[in-house]
Formats: sequence, structure tokens, C-alpha cells
Amino acid sequence: MTEPPGPGPVPGAVPETFAFRCGRCDHGWEATFQAVFFTDPVADPDLQSTLEYVDEAGRAVPSPLTDAVCPRCGSRRVRIAAAGS
Repeated sequence: MTEPPGPGPVPGAVPETFAFRCGRCDHGWEATFQAVFFTDPVADPDLQSTLEYVDEAGRAVPSPLTDAVCPRCGSRRVRIAAAGS
């Protein structure tokens, strides 16, 4: 996995904000990630684009759509919606 350039905007990234709600403790929160599409011709000779998410601290993270964890209770029973919904 490619290391991002650190905190701050990532060149070519698209910001995505998600709203989360814990199914265990009902805690709600929003988080913004940078969605980065890139192609690695060495690792993928078919030139398929790869999507990587970068958190607000500039770290590459698993997809928030599949790996959300409640920051209050640690539960993985998290529902996700578009921000503001």
C-alpha cells in the first residue's frame, strides 16, 4: 500500500463524509475521508484503478464502509449513511 503524503489534502483525492450510528450504544458521529484512486502499473498490468481511503490524520485506512468501529463503545454494529441524512 502506498503511504500518503501526511496530514492535509491529498492531491487528486475526493473528500467523502459519512454519518455513522452505533447499533449498540446509539452514538452518532460523522467523519471525512479522502478517497484516492490510483493505478499501479507494476502491481496491476491491466491498469485497474484502486480505491484507498485516507483519514483526517493522513493515514491510509480500511474502507469506512466495511470496517467502522464505534469510538465510544468499540462495537462493530455500525450503520452508515450519507452525511447530513
